[in-house]
Amino acid sequence: MKKQGGVVKNWKPRWFILKNTNLFYFKKKEDAKPVDVLVLHGGSVCLDSKRIQTLKLHLPGRDPLYLQANTNDELNSWLQALDQACFNITTPFNIEQKVHVNFNISTGFEGLPYDWEVILGMDRIPKKEVNAQSSVNCEVLKNNTHNTPAGYPAVTEFIPIPEKEPTLSLQDLVSDPSRKDVFTNLNKIGDGASGARVYIADWKESNMEITIRTTPINNKENQKLLCSEINFMKTSIHPNIVQFIDTFIVNNDLWIVTEHMNGGSLKDILEQFENVKLDESQISYVCLMTLRALNYLHKIHRIHRDIKSDNILLNNKGEVKIVDFGYAAQLTKARPSRNTVIGTPYWMAPELIEGQDYGIKVDIWSFGILLREMLESEPPYIEFPPLRALFMVTSKGIPPLKEEHKYSPELVQFYNQCLEKDVEKRA
Repeated sequence: MKKQGGVVKNWKPRWFILKNTNLFYFKKKEDAKPVDVLVLHGGSVCLDSKRIQTLKLHLPGRDPLYLQANTNDELNSWLQALDQACFNITTPFNIEQKVHVNFNISTGFEGLPYDWEVILGMDRIPKKEVNAQSSVNCEVLKNNTHNTPAGYPAVTEFIPIPEKEPTLSLQDLVSDPSRKDVFTNLNKIGDGASGARVYIADWKESNMEITIRTTPINNKENQKLLCSEINFMKTSIHPNIVQFIDTFIVNNDLWIVTEHMNGGSLKDILEQFENVKLDESQISYVCLMTLRALNYLHKIHRIHRDIKSDNILLNNKGEVKIVDFGYAAQLTKARPSRNTVIGTPYWMAPELIEGQDYGIKVDIWSFGILLREMLESEPPYIEFPPLRALFMVTSKGIPPLKEEHKYSPELVQFYNQCLEKDVEKRA
């Protein structure tokens, strides 16, 4: 990638290595020692709307850095990786991290983590001195990597639950309204709830087709909900989640710009069920892509809470992506579970319907109902009014598949595990 930022403002090719929450960059590909180490902990990354294929990296105590990728694929993969590394993490609960480092009198340290090697090298500590003070240096490194917020953060292979939800306003999230001029040839394709309108348009800067949803900003409560949805969209970056591009306010309407999925929704396909039925291989592909997105969300302690065929989008490249974060929730240390009854009735998990404390497993239940949709074209109890359907789910459970014998034992077992009423036993 190319880098711009710091003292020199022109673009320079640089080589990058992302190691947990540290980003090392080198002047030349063959260099053994990096020019600098960017500590990503507590930072943020987003697409830069003014430059093509460019990321904007905000780090505490530093000027913004701009990283320009060579391709869209490279851009998306780096955006996802950097976003996960920047995620606001804290020291995890009850985790003992063991690093096994040996000291050989002739060769010095063996098994020293790459991060520690760089810390020693960056601090210009001569190798002879490092090796001469082996036991002392191990303790210094251990203490600094775990306990110094402004230094090198603790390395973990997972993302601990954040302390609390961020406090954001729409003004924190929107771009300058003049940005709308880079989107041309708007063509209205539909209307949404509460006065929303949906368009497809061209993005001049990238020659790609995009979707624009405009929503009136009516009141403070409406702003709060929109703010939450946009924040989830901007920070949920995965190949199987519809890509957020930009957002701005025009004449008291909020414009939300995303990639356009030209294959429509999974629901559109299922409505042709009598003529177009998915076979098991196609169903398993949709399941895999959807579960990859859910796995990503659950790893960063987020619940989607509205998984259904309407919110699974497709394109002509065969990609499957989830959309719509209007009901999404962030779990935190302050609020490690939820109990709000929210979602679309026929897809709601029993514990959610009953107002119990719940977590990410409610998405697995909804996913199980989505699987049922692909097998039978509609969710169970769709013939009943919503309240009656909710009562049936909690009192009678989910009825068996109508033609279970038609499906492989593996599919049936998987389906049943997703719709296990006992949360602990649910897949």
